[in-house]
Amino acid sequence: MDKKITILAVNYKTSDFIDLMLYAFEKLTKNPYKVVICDNYTSDNEVKRIETLTKKYKNVEAIYRKQTQMGSIGHAEAMDILVSKVDTPYFVTMDADCTFLLKDWDELLINKIDDTIKVIGTTLPKTLKGSKPMDFPLVFAVLYETKTFKELNPSFMPGDLTIDKSKDTGWEIRSKYLSNGFEGKIFNAINTKFDTMTKYENIYCAVYYLDSQLIASHFGRGSSDGVGKYNNKLIFKIPIFSRIVKNHVGKKERKEWIDKSYQIVDGNDK
Repeated sequence: MDKKITILAVNYKTSDFIDLMLYAFEKLTKNPYKVVICDNYTSDNEVKRIETLTKKYKNVEAIYRKQTQMGSIGHAEAMDILVSKVDTPYFVTMDADCTFLLKDWDELLINKIDDTIKVIGTTLPKTLKGSKPMDFPLVFAVLYETKTFKELNPSFMPGDLTIDKSKDTGWEIRSKYLSNGFEGKIFNAINTKFDTMTKYENIYCAVYYLDSQLIASHFGRGSSDGVGKYNNKLIFKIPIFSRIVKNHVGKKERKEWIDKSYQIVDGNDK
């Protein structure tokens, strides 16, 4: 059975996260794989960092583009470009600030694919408020059977979010799979803001389990650095001063999550 995998990721001010992600793949992946990164361009320095990473790790290539649209649309355009490059039986979509943590994660996921389940991976933790569906894998860290995806041919483009906030990046995937009789299997998601009894302890992120094993984590705010996206403390609402605090705390959180993830990956590389 051919189990080759193409791993897809978009870079937007996240080269430090991508370094971690590639390190984890090299340490923990069982089957043959290649990685394709689409750099959406934020600076010449980021481009240089991505170029360095393509040399640092095996089987990594990069596409460079200047996005014309920001946010979900810019990310989705890059994802559609990346998917067109897939020529392996399976592929994985990764948010840059998400990483797998379990040895042979790929073998475990591929073995869950059957005649009905054609996609498996992350969703939002149930404790987070939001309008996105939580019954189907979202694009943070998801494995797809390529044949079914290509036949259904969904786009990652969001819908009109001013009308329906649930139609964010990749919403069409869920719609097309379910309407054609296929299913997606989701990891058990935990928000560490409400449950600190995980390996990440007090680091604010999402952690994911499959068959009771810690399989992945998602920082969830990689391109913004900041805690302000989720933090309602008064100090984060004071004009000007709050930006300084957000930047400092955000960078601290970012480093803590990355350092802890490396630690977990190294502990599972056995």
